[in-house]
Amino acid sequence: MTKWYIYNKKNNYLSNLKNENITKLEALILANRDIVEPNVIESFINPSLEKLHDPFLLNDMKEAIDLIIETMENGQSIRIFGDYDQDGISSTMTLLDGLLYFYDDISYDIPDRVIDGYGISDRMIDRAIEAKVSLVISCDNGITAIDQVKKLKENGIRVIITDHHQVIKESNGEWIKQILPDADCVINPKRLDNTYPFDDLCGAGVSFKLMQALYQRLEGDRDYLYGLLEYVAMGTVCDVVSLTDENRIFVREGLKRINNTEKLAIKALIEENSWNKEVNAYTLGFVIGPCMNATGRLSTAKLAIDMLMEEDIDKIHSYAKKLVSLNNERKDLTSIGLEKSMEIIKDKKYYKDDIIIVDVDNIEESICGIIAGRIKEKFNKPTIIMTGSNQEGILKGSGRSIEAYNIYTEIFEIKDILESFGGHPMACGLSIKKDRVDEFRKKLNDKSKLTKDDFEEIINIDAQIPIDKLSLEFAESLNRLEPFGKDNPKARFADKNLEIKAINMIGKNNNTLKMTLNKNGRDLEAIKFNAVKDYNYLSDKFNTNIVGNKIDAVFYPDVNEFRGQKNLQIKLIDIR
Repeated sequence: MTKWYIYNKKNNYLSNLKNENITKLEALILANRDIVEPNVIESFINPSLEKLHDPFLLNDMKEAIDLIIETMENGQSIRIFGDYDQDGISSTMTLLDGLLYFYDDISYDIPDRVIDGYGISDRMIDRAIEAKVSLVISCDNGITAIDQVKKLKENGIRVIITDHHQVIKESNGEWIKQILPDADCVINPKRLDNTYPFDDLCGAGVSFKLMQALYQRLEGDRDYLYGLLEYVAMGTVCDVVSLTDENRIFVREGLKRINNTEKLAIKALIEENSWNKEVNAYTLGFVIGPCMNATGRLSTAKLAIDMLMEEDIDKIHSYAKKLVSLNNERKDLTSIGLEKSMEIIKDKKYYKDDIIIVDVDNIEESICGIIAGRIKEKFNKPTIIMTGSNQEGILKGSGRSIEAYNIYTEIFEIKDILESFGGHPMACGLSIKKDRVDEFRKKLNDKSKLTKDDFEEIINIDAQIPIDKLSLEFAESLNRLEPFGKDNPKARFADKNLEIKAINMIGKNNNTLKMTLNKNGRDLEAIKFNAVKDYNYLSDKFNTNIVGNKIDAVFYPDVNEFRGQKNLQIKLIDIR
């Protein structure tokens, strides 16, 4: 059962009403997101490059720039150590493209997801030693690479760590101490001694701050520097970090440039996905990003880097076709894995557990997290999906959680059962001996403190607005609050007693619900995707005679553009 709540942040709203630079509607929506400080509101409504923070406020930034310049002046080689997900690809490209403006002895390496696992691997270190690399710059990883950095340093390689993940902490109850790798420089806004104004950058965001500092010091071309935001916008959206503060600037400015891009690979990937509308945060998160992510899941993320670095247009399109093909394969494998997982969950009745833990044979290890996310959404319960690995008797998997359950903390308490473990409150990765899965499932569920209320999905509503009062101008006015994402969700509204004048299931898979809803004599078109369950609910409720009956709905007003014509449309979020 989904619960609907209308926000009641009256004091925030009254405070925002004093701000003459925003409308009453914006005052309400920002109040509901706890955005109330006048300077924060100004930065939110009018994000601009002038409002980027000084990169030298990050710990070790000055030292890192000194080291990069010294390495270039000495004619020594620099290697970037990236990661295999979209943020890792974006981070790598931000550094590669940014550094190549000044210097050409730059190379990169990325771990193989299955062979190496996450982070700096021994194979990467060995390749760097063999290539006589002088300086390694990590991006989107490295903050926990204590032993790996030690090995690099013992072999005479200097190291700059740039990362955004949590640092290792030690605590005895009275004090907390951070454990950093013994690199020459460690740049991470999540350092405990950090004084940087914003700590929720993604890996690509941290990479950009390093380039911003370098371009400031060497007086590099600002337009070229800001062109890197095309990569940063992708990483920021795909890594689901807060779309506030600097991240909002990165995405807004990055999208502006992507929509007029001169980067042939980005243009080709948009074309090969048949995307012929304006590129927005949705396009990055659900169209372009997954194609790049698929390379690290099913092949190697180096494919995406090679495509972005390529200059031959025919080769670029060949790469882009490959990426789209890999993503389609990933979708098919996800569907098969999801079906297998659901069969086990139903057969073993795991849906009754507080934490759903499933061992699934013969699925791609790299898609366990996606499947866990889908099952988590279906049952609104923390979910861990695991499968066989290339190590005999060892399963590898990923977990996705709900707001009420810190999956990292809870598993950390019993991590002795596991072979390896890492993560954060909403997601984790782990490996475990196959014969210990039942023990793991029992221990994790036995100590669960989750209640029935924790499993109920909650929809927060910005305001109740009668649909007959909506207009095209109202819908378009919400665009000033884009891009939407974490900490800045699309505004949600609700209305009661809407008469169903017409209803159909449409679309390629016949799973899109299209209705005409009427309020006070005004008809409006409403649409809901993946709505077979909703249609069946209405059929059962009204004995198949749905037309003429009334519903309540949560929705957001949207602009439907077709052949140059703009029309107001309601996108349904939930009905009852």
